[in-house]
Amino acid sequence: MTNDLEQSVQQARDIIAGRDVSPSDALSLAQRLMKGRRIGLARKVLARAAAHDSLRQDAALRLRVAQRQALCTYKDPDLQEEIKLDAAQSILSEVEDLETTVNQETLGLAGAIYKRRWEQTAQVRELETALTYYYRGLEQGIAGDVGYTAINAAFVLDQLADQQRIAGQPEALQSLAAHRQALARGIREQIVEILPGLPAQPGKAELSGTWWYLVTLGEAFFGLGRFEEARQWLLRAAALGGVPDWERESTARQLGALLLMRQRAGGTPDEPAHAEAVAVLREFLGQDAAALESVLRGRVGLALSGGGFRASLYHIGVLARLAELDLLRHVEYLSCVSGGSIIGAHYYLEVQRLLQSKKDEEIGRDDYIKIVKDIEREFVAGVGTNIRTRIAAEWWTNLKLIFKPSYSRTLRAGELYEEKIFSRVADERGNEPRHLSDLMFTPKGADDDFSPKDCNWRRSAKVPILVLNATSLNTGHNWQFTASWMGEPPAGINAEVDANYRLRRMYLGDAPEAYRQIRLGHAVAASSCVPGIFEPLSLPDLYERMPGEKRSAVRPLVRLVDGGVFDNQGTAALLEQGCSVLLVSDASGQMDDCDFPSNGLLGVPLRANSILQARVRVSQFEELASRRRGGLLKGLMFVHLKQGLDNQPVDWIGCTDPSPTPVEMPILPHGVQRQVQRRLAAIRTDLDSFSEIEAKSLMGCGYLSTVHALKRPVLGFAAGPGQRHDWDFLKVLPLLSDPRPDPAYLRQLDVAGKLFFKVWMLMRQLQLLAGVLAMALLGIALRVAWLQWDQPVLNLKVSDFAIGLALAALSALGLGFIGKALRFRKTANDVLIGVGAATLGFLVARLHLHVLDRLFLHQGRLDRLKDNRPPSAARPAP
Repeated sequence: MTNDLEQSVQQARDIIAGRDVSPSDALSLAQRLMKGRRIGLARKVLARAAAHDSLRQDAALRLRVAQRQALCTYKDPDLQEEIKLDAAQSILSEVEDLETTVNQETLGLAGAIYKRRWEQTAQVRELETALTYYYRGLEQGIAGDVGYTAINAAFVLDQLADQQRIAGQPEALQSLAAHRQALARGIREQIVEILPGLPAQPGKAELSGTWWYLVTLGEAFFGLGRFEEARQWLLRAAALGGVPDWERESTARQLGALLLMRQRAGGTPDEPAHAEAVAVLREFLGQDAAALESVLRGRVGLALSGGGFRASLYHIGVLARLAELDLLRHVEYLSCVSGGSIIGAHYYLEVQRLLQSKKDEEIGRDDYIKIVKDIEREFVAGVGTNIRTRIAAEWWTNLKLIFKPSYSRTLRAGELYEEKIFSRVADERGNEPRHLSDLMFTPKGADDDFSPKDCNWRRSAKVPILVLNATSLNTGHNWQFTASWMGEPPAGINAEVDANYRLRRMYLGDAPEAYRQIRLGHAVAASSCVPGIFEPLSLPDLYERMPGEKRSAVRPLVRLVDGGVFDNQGTAALLEQGCSVLLVSDASGQMDDCDFPSNGLLGVPLRANSILQARVRVSQFEELASRRRGGLLKGLMFVHLKQGLDNQPVDWIGCTDPSPTPVEMPILPHGVQRQVQRRLAAIRTDLDSFSEIEAKSLMGCGYLSTVHALKRPVLGFAAGPGQRHDWDFLKVLPLLSDPRPDPAYLRQLDVAGKLFFKVWMLMRQLQLLAGVLAMALLGIALRVAWLQWDQPVLNLKVSDFAIGLALAALSALGLGFIGKALRFRKTANDVLIGVGAATLGFLVARLHLHVLDRLFLHQGRLDRLKDNRPPSAARPAP
């Protein structure tokens, strides 16, 4: 942050804290803050200025303050989308009647608000309303606002025409699209006729050195296809100094959008006009190939779903194919949930290591292939340590879990993620605790004030912004951890139907002292702590609120659970950040059909919850597909574990019009055998050890699904050639694609769907041993029952019952220590029982890790399965 911006930020904070400011000074300060992208601070300063008494006598100044306040309000990323657009419109409505106003600045802002609504909702009527306001501004004269409303009216007309082409509308509407294109052309012709002469008019000479004047003319010529004239105006603008980089980016993205709409209207990348347009855009960007690619491709976001280690391993296969296509370097946002958070954090640490060791121009496709290759080896080794069992495999941590109320299995799991998985990243951090703030870094060769959100568009190898998604039990909202902030994002909360308060996201540097260093492992654990299995991550004394019906403040105890409760695909964060190309890897635990659903007190709500989660997943996919059809998304890849498995109709008994018998090909379109795919989709979503067969099968499935998905032009741009790399998991492809799958392989996958006793199901010797032990235990139980047949089971006295109630009351009042002091013998017994339980848990866990787990991993070795196959069963890789 420069000194000038630091001073402006401090002034803004003083004003927000109560220092008086005149409206004129507030406007100047807001302008400086906006230039430094401190839009939220600018909005708050202007809100203070809008209440200033002096504005009652100065209507013109009041209007200027309201216009700037509305601009900052709808652009503020810290406000909920629907609320801020309504608020910005309300601010304008308080000073002018939007239905009759002819003020071009107000009309331009109103048009921008509705254009933003369209970007959020994909409703064409919002775009039509935006055009209404822009067009009314145009009618007041192009010179009046230096072409602002006119150039935007032309752009929106092209967008509406483009929407009709994308939707494949009938011929009558296609002619409407052509009419709108003609109107847009006419507006641009007026602009290039009127604007060039404006600087010659009295008092307007400074326009010739003004950014928006020059780029408006450049865009008008660009939209007309008069590229040589566009080049002249745009290069004059590019030569100006002191222009904020975000303004250059905004202009470049609009020119890129015009270029793509022109191409969809009938042009091709091979025609001379297209090549000339690209050349002009490249020159405007200073021959910056990375920036040109960014504005044409749009922001790329990658979502890694939840689903335990099953999801993590599937995602590795997806990452492998994306690395082959050289797509990983373009990912700007990485949104992760649960199992996706575990692999996503590991991948981010590897990318961080790469970007800190090599300059942007030195990084290539092979670097990302190496990252995924290292992950393929090291992550599987980390998974093989069995995180779930290791939670109970240390005697000292078992004692902490019993006797320290603030310590939980969730925190222990987070420590194990760092110790057993993230420590395998070769960044010299080893087993040191890792914190979210450690993820903030400056890539090699970049300026010290580098910010991914502001500077990524000029990089070839993007610095991805990692978002770890959890769910707040307090509000039911999405909670996000990033390297710089945490809290509930404003997007995704619909104020019309959701009246719960929002736990505002805060920058870690502004958080209470105890929360400025959040461990990475704990954030990942919060994202992956499945309700009912892991305790919520608790964050006390973080927020304070004043409920309307109470006189004293309340400090909510924030409790976070698995992000999959709210959004198991992680796509909401990508839409919130304006990503226009989404790569979604979904390995979540999708609901299967059931012939005999339970009617029990537990079975029914569990099944109902599965149905609810399945419905949410379908709704999210339908929203993404709708955005893709409507043109809000340039590209969408969605791969999942039930790829190609069709649903079939079931006829009623006695049906005289039976459904046609489906012809099911044994090999699904992406190359996986149908029975194998069903079993892969049923693999457990757990955090225990995964055998080599399980791990490589999931990776291979994710890889093949991504290969198939990206054969089609779903991204909106051409990917790289994608030459296949020699991944280790490719060894499993013959098993995945065998039309007659090996029964031993299918048995391994059947067992992979079980949570417990997997090795017992694989080994006949253990099954016999289990039978012998069961018979022995049954005999002992019968013997004890026979000897103690006449002994009472319960002998509870009234005094014991009364003492129990008293101790419970003391504990509820926070005075449990008194009861422990009075019953020191009972407390000593509890301590001994706790120590015994910790020791027993430690011994059982160690037995499982050192004996049963090793046997399970041995049984699941790929070479062992191949060694046991008859020679006739061997088949070539696809």
